[in-house]
Amino acid sequence: RPDVGVMRLLEVALDTSLRRVVVVELQEMDFDHWGRLADIMTQVEQVRNARLLDTIESKVVLAIQRFEAHPVTREGKWAHYPPSTEMPVVGGKTLLEVAAELEHNEQVVSLCCANLGPAGHSEALN
Repeated sequence: RPDVGVMRLLEVALDTSLRRVVVVELQEMDFDHWGRLADIMTQVEQVRNARLLDTIESKVVLAIQRFEAHPVTREGKWAHYPPSTEMPVVGGKTLLEVAAELEHNEQVVSLCCANLGPAGHSEALN
């Protein structure tokens, strides 16, 4: 629940009551490589997507690391591979295809697509 003072200020600024308004707070996620997918999934999603997580743990090489500098800030950090901007293929299927096989799995499919750009992934996103 947001701070009462903040809500009151917003009511005054909008000149309306916000009693029936539900505020949804978004959480920043740290999803820079596929090894972190389980960390940003809910427990229910983890159970439902056990096959996807097992595939990532057993077949996607997560141990590769290298020190990289951020292109803008030049701040250095260890980068894990494969990054979530790439879509690994395991056994002829992408991780996105494995996630999409489950019904009502839109949130996890969205997570898998979150960092993909259309340039190199247009086929996977269709």
